[in-house]
Amino acid sequence: MLDSGMINKIQKAKQYASEPERIHFESLRAAIDGNNGNHQVEFTDGHWRCDCGYFSHHHVCSHTMAMERVLGKMAPAEIDAV
Repeated sequence: MLDSGMINKIQKAKQYASEPERIHFESLRAAIDGNNGNHQVEFTDGHWRCDCGYFSHHHVCSHTMAMERVLGKMAPAEIDAV
């Protein structure tokens, strides 16, 4: 049985979920099981990073692009370098 406090928390969660502009990613880290090995992908300080070789030269890779696709409209936007 749910108490009134929990019911209020569920209602507030639904409200937040319906207003995604209120959510701001500051950091995010995930492991991706790639075809040629596992990779660590993270979003920190306004930038995507991946430990794969391709990312080190191009600053984007299939792993970071996959994260953007999985997260959809909730994917954090990169901050332009100043």
